[in-house]
Amino acid sequence: MNIDFTLAGAVIITGLVVVFIALMGLWLLVWLFGKLFVAISSKPTQPQPKTEAPKPAAPKASASAAVKNAMVVEDGISDEIVAVIAAAVAAMGGAAGGFALRSVKRVREARSAWTAAGLMQNTQPF
Repeated sequence: MNIDFTLAGAVIITGLVVVFIALMGLWLLVWLFGKLFVAISSKPTQPQPKTEAPKPAAPKASASAAVKNAMVVEDGISDEIVAVIAAAVAAMGGAAGGFALRSVKRVREARSAWTAAGLMQNTQPF
């Protein structure tokens, strides 16, 4: 068995060099696209002229508004679940408080029992 180790070493080194050059080229391409997209998305916008904000009107307390904004909770949902959902909605709103929880009700099952059974049977692992 006559093996030429110099030829095998040259092939291995050439392969490694080609792979690393290709990886560095791909990395450079992805980096350039990232810089391009950041530059496009952060274009400076025209500054808005400063105007004086109108003063908010005094809130009108009415019984119909309080009834309209009352939260509706479906029977069978515990207070703890409602509190967790309300905390999640408040966390989404941040400091601005742009979200409000109006009602809490269970989601109707999307699939029938027969559909769920067929799906489970046909997707079982081997």
